[in-house]
Amino acid sequence: MKTNDIVVKKVRNWLKSERKSYLWLANQLGIKKSLVEIMLDGERVLKPVHIEHLAKIMDISIKDLLKLDVEKKENLTVNLFGELTNRRSRRELDSLLFTIKDYINLKEQMTYLKNNNTD
Repeated sequence: MKTNDIVVKKVRNWLKSERKSYLWLANQLGIKKSLVEIMLDGERVLKPVHIEHLAKIMDISIKDLLKLDVEKKENLTVNLFGELTNRRSRRELDSLLFTIKDYINLKEQMTYLKNNNTD
């Protein structure tokens, strides 16, 4: 996703959550409403000065405005391609699988203990 798309999406969501209009935003930025519409429709790339002003208006850092929000998921999938050609690589894979299973078991135990703590 392009940086401009990230910012536009965040600004739109912020305007909606704050119940602010394009006209309000245009007044804050000191530009015409039609320019705000063009920028937020993705027809025009946001200038750095506008990104800076948007961050101030939204009361977030420029870094947070530009950062892609990624949902963190519990499950992790690892895909391995190729083949194991010697004993050492097979042992390393077995060791990795053991470590993963051990981690999962420890995590389940910690969750169980946390949920059943009677203190």
